[in-house]
Amino acid sequence: MTGGVNITDIRYRFVPAPIAYCVYTAWDACSTFVGLLAVWRISVTAFTEKYRKQIFWIILAAALLMIMAYNFLTPYLSDDYSYAIEVRQAKSLWDLIKQQYGEYLSNSGRVIGQFNVRLSLVFDKWVFNLVNSMMFIALVLLMYANIRRKKKYDIFVLLLIITFLWKYAVSFGQTMLWICGACNYLWGSVFILGFVTYYRHFLNKADKTKHHLPVAVVAFFFGVIAGWCNENTSGGGLMLVLLFGLNFWWDRRKRKERSIYPFMISGVFGMCCGILGMISAPGIRSRSATMSEGDYTGLVGLLSRIYKVTLSIREVYFTVIVITAIVVVFLVLQKKLDSFQQLRRNETVLFLLAAVATGYVLAIAPTPMNRAYFGAGIFLFVGCIQGIVDVTDREQAIRAAKYGLVSVLCVWLFFTYLDNLVNLARIYREEQERIDLIWEEKGDPEEDGILVLPQYREAFKNPYSNAHESDLQDDKDYWINLFYEVYYDLGNITAIPRDEWDELYDED
Repeated sequence: MTGGVNITDIRYRFVPAPIAYCVYTAWDACSTFVGLLAVWRISVTAFTEKYRKQIFWIILAAALLMIMAYNFLTPYLSDDYSYAIEVRQAKSLWDLIKQQYGEYLSNSGRVIGQFNVRLSLVFDKWVFNLVNSMMFIALVLLMYANIRRKKKYDIFVLLLIITFLWKYAVSFGQTMLWICGACNYLWGSVFILGFVTYYRHFLNKADKTKHHLPVAVVAFFFGVIAGWCNENTSGGGLMLVLLFGLNFWWDRRKRKERSIYPFMISGVFGMCCGILGMISAPGIRSRSATMSEGDYTGLVGLLSRIYKVTLSIREVYFTVIVITAIVVVFLVLQKKLDSFQQLRRNETVLFLLAAVATGYVLAIAPTPMNRAYFGAGIFLFVGCIQGIVDVTDREQAIRAAKYGLVSVLCVWLFFTYLDNLVNLARIYREEQERIDLIWEEKGDPEEDGILVLPQYREAFKNPYSNAHESDLQDDKDYWINLFYEVYYDLGNITAIPRDEWDELYDED
């Protein structure tokens, strides 16, 4: 009955009986389906809550296997050959240190990242594959540790972090998988975010910490390592540490409690030492002078570079910036960013400030590559995900938006991962084929020292490999061709498109 009127009577009185019966049956079926869906949702939620810890670690293990497969399918690429040529000339650890000092004087101040490149090339590639996979998981866990007000073993946050890295991390193949890139960007971000996490941990535990001197000593050396990783990302890390430290000092001073601890000073001092050691490298000055030839100078040059940085940031992070803007609007509407006190304490705001500073500081450098924005992206991801967590989701629409976002990203990752896993396997196969051709040429007593190799097929090009950006060319004096020639001790190497090579040289 509805308002004293029987719906069944209305159905048969105003609608032909067959149609009414079909409508009634369909409505009944839909009601049953919705009821079953509600029961299923409750059951799934209960199961997830009961086994949340186990599911959390299963997801993390799956993430490790996923990145490990990509690592094992990534061969030596680009500058890996150049550093490998130097490394095999070293007879001891001291020789590697001397090589790194030479690079410090001539090319780069990134001592930590570049020395890790050399160490990685000392061992077989599988050692790097394992260590680099663990570094990826370390970055995931450090980002997770910096998200506040989440559940214990929060599956939602973990999935957001993993999918954000796979979807939005700039130049994934260059910054996560390529040896030279991973040691500088992925590993560097782990050291920097690791120090930020260490610093925040002892800020929260300041009153409970008994051994302040060892904590301060570790903070100094950890700070030096974090500061000596990457010019702009280390600076962003220092900014974060200062912001968290100033908030701590401000709050404690108001309550007339102890507001300064030794690790706060030694950690900041260590980061400053590391950054100064990096940016004062003679190699940076000579490299910057070479790269800046032809650029505008003075105020016009600075404005031009700011414009280029803005365009680059839009290119690589536009979608995340849009999501972050929507999240900030929700935080404002929910009165979580109403006052200066809320703004200065809010982790979303602090990490976004660090992301902006990390990105725009590149305006003082000559035309950076996109991968230079990797660290800014890490800070942006943490700030965005923190905001998503902080948005109150009592309303059904907001909950749907949150879980819909992570669901769409997971579906995207599933299909994209499988597709590019095949592409990486194809590139790896073609690289092994080229190496076999090189060894055949070297083993041929009648070889003339001139070898023509096939280039990678364009159809296999993907964002998870740096292979096509550093492929061999038909010019024997091209830089990567020279690396191959020296590394494999062969006269001249050139390369032509695969289709042409198949027509000319493929005996099959």
